[in-house]
Amino acid sequence: MLTKIKQLFSDSTAFALALMGNKIVAFLLVPVYTRALDPTRFGDWDMTNTIAMVLTYFCMLGLDTALAFYFFDAKDEKDRNGYFTASVFVPVMISLVFLAVAAVVSKPTANLLYVEPGEYPNLLFLAVLVIVFNVIIQQTLAYARFARQVKTFMIGSMGYVIGSSLSSVYFVVVQEAGVVGIFYGQIFAQSIAAAILLWHYRDKFTLAVEQRHVRNLLSYGIPLLPALLAFWVMNAMSRPMIYHMVSPEEAGVFGLAVRFASVIALLTAAFQLAWRPFSVSIKDREDAQRIYSLLGRSFLVIGTFFILFLTFFIEPIIKIVAGNKDFFDAYPYVWMLALGTVLNTMHLIVGVGLLINKETKAISKTFMAAAPLYFVGNLLLLPLIGAWGTGIMTVVTYLFAFLSIYRKGQKIYPVDFRMKSMLAYLVLYLAVMAGITWFQVNGWGSLWLIYVGATLFMMLAIFLTGLFNKESITMIRRLLPLRKNNKSL
Repeated sequence: MLTKIKQLFSDSTAFALALMGNKIVAFLLVPVYTRALDPTRFGDWDMTNTIAMVLTYFCMLGLDTALAFYFFDAKDEKDRNGYFTASVFVPVMISLVFLAVAAVVSKPTANLLYVEPGEYPNLLFLAVLVIVFNVIIQQTLAYARFARQVKTFMIGSMGYVIGSSLSSVYFVVVQEAGVVGIFYGQIFAQSIAAAILLWHYRDKFTLAVEQRHVRNLLSYGIPLLPALLAFWVMNAMSRPMIYHMVSPEEAGVFGLAVRFASVIALLTAAFQLAWRPFSVSIKDREDAQRIYSLLGRSFLVIGTFFILFLTFFIEPIIKIVAGNKDFFDAYPYVWMLALGTVLNTMHLIVGVGLLINKETKAISKTFMAAAPLYFVGNLLLLPLIGAWGTGIMTVVTYLFAFLSIYRKGQKIYPVDFRMKSMLAYLVLYLAVMAGITWFQVNGWGSLWLIYVGATLFMMLAIFLTGLFNKESITMIRRLLPLRKNNKSL
């Protein structure tokens, strides 16, 4: 058990290092873009980028998740390479179809999306062209991840992100190409990265794509597509709704909050990348359910405390990094958006039984129900409280998805996650975070006293709610001698 848990955290740490480099680069871009673009144009870029993310999932069809399953389920190396080839070929072909469509609709669509459409007649086409190269990069790096080729994954992921960022900065700052320049930079760098990765894995591609591989990948991945799309549609619809129902400036401010909230991806994305192959690899172990339970509760605590500490410093960080007072009001939204990301990652843990038993349709049904909930909530709250409504609905919607998928997962693969304790802990956490936000927005002095009190209270809440107790600590202590023995061996 200890060995497997150490493997998960070892892989998560390695992926986190790569993601950390990517996030550092992303944060370095924030002061560049907030100074080169006003909030309206920042909102234009953010909305276009979000739409591109949704289209990317239409291209992927859940094949990245399907490859995680069949990479380990393949009968031999040849079979594995067949799945890998199909997982790259299918998304690329779909993305090329979208590119052809974008070439036709890009200009008329600009009239619907942007306040000043004359500046962006080909912006959607450029965004989709980025997708073509991006799906190649993501699928080849997925192979590196599943094969535990950590060095290749780190170099590949950091290389294409840093290259894209530097190229975009050149077009935005030096060429003064504005929002369009960001996509010029991405196209230039990601096309090179995609070509290098294709060459690096050239011996892993088969000469032909077998129907069996495509069929198996699609049968596993497509049922997940509504869930993946619902997740990104929820993210995508919030920005246009704020853009048109509140103001383009507010959409730009909220878009900046989203980027700061994405720092939680240092934890969630790294864990998620390692979790999918890990959860499948241990599914036949006798102690698998105990491992799932321990990791689920641990992830919740670590994720929420990460957000808690981030909230203490987020206001001065945004002021320093953004450097433009028009963006300073982004900080109150960050913790809600970050918590939504943590809850979304948690559904993979509490719904592990659905994934390993190929019951992925249940996950899709949940998110198909969550998307209308999110939309209606935003529709009602945005006119009343502005972008606060989107922040609140982010937490509400992902909490709904988390609980729904837990309930469905328990029916086919019961795991004692101590859900009552989790919910009690989350209620206390939400109350604490709402209180901290109120104090911050109202400019209270001596906030450090409130921060210390909140930290101590939440530490106590871990044990008061029963999330972890003496039995949990005893189990951890029993694992410690095993670690010592392993070292002596």
